[in-house]
Amino acid sequence: MAPGRLTGADGAAPSWATWRAQAPAAPFGVLAGLLGELPADRWPDIKDWNALAEQRDVRNARGLPLRFVEAAPGKVAALDFERRILDAGEVQTRTENWHDTFHACTWLLFPRAKARVNALHMEAGAGLSPNKRSPLRDLLTLFDESGMVIACAEPALAGLLARFQWHALFWEQRARVRGAMDFLIFGHALFEHCQALRDGVTAKGMVVAVEPGYFSLPLEHRIEFLDAALAARFTDASRFTGPRDLQPLPVKGIPGWAAENSDPAYYLDERQFRPGRTRDRGNGLPAAAQPQPDK
Repeated sequence: MAPGRLTGADGAAPSWATWRAQAPAAPFGVLAGLLGELPADRWPDIKDWNALAEQRDVRNARGLPLRFVEAAPGKVAALDFERRILDAGEVQTRTENWHDTFHACTWLLFPRAKARVNALHMEAGAGLSPNKRSPLRDLLTLFDESGMVIACAEPALAGLLARFQWHALFWEQRARVRGAMDFLIFGHALFEHCQALRDGVTAKGMVVAVEPGYFSLPLEHRIEFLDAALAARFTDASRFTGPRDLQPLPVKGIPGWAAENSDPAYYLDERQFRPGRTRDRGNGLPAAAQPQPDK
């Protein structure tokens, strides 16, 4: 578990109540429905998280009811943290801690995907020392911490993303991106970084091919669809080779997520929007969303 408490520009982390009052719709839009079920004037506690987990019937990969418990004192080895979730359905959680708060949020938003990530951690960690990571565990850790789900209805846009064509994607095709792509944060550390979004914050994305009708669905149904799609993808470990299967995405480049990106020149700054190579495996994209060659 990484340290919590994001430090803001004034040197202090915001309180829950302050953040709730000031959090912008983007990039925290995926939390909109969940926040309405949590207290606004105080930090959520273990009872709050468990009430929602029970209400939503959240379960781990073995079918055990998932419950949030007070974190053990001291540092917990990563595999031990994951093992307790799989064996007992218990997620160690610190109160008044941003990292663990967003971790709880992700479990409630994407329960099936989180359960599969947890199970794969243990499968990939079999025979390893508690903090030893294989390429698969590196991928799982990166997605769990910094992941973003990218719903896309147009393969050509997914192709621009995979080829790191930032200006073409986010400026030249800006209107199409707004209508045919959806960007939902999954990683709890990424939520933290977006509280004081700075240049260089990069998500590790997975693209999910969707039909155009997806964009007319209510937010909760879009999240359910993506949760199921991710869970299915994480069922087959053989489709992953390691961290390079994830799609890097400079978060401040997403249209509407930062005021700076209203200027087309913003996307030409290679300090943020670095060129890269297309992933040979298409970042785990379904066939319908594989990058297409330029014509």
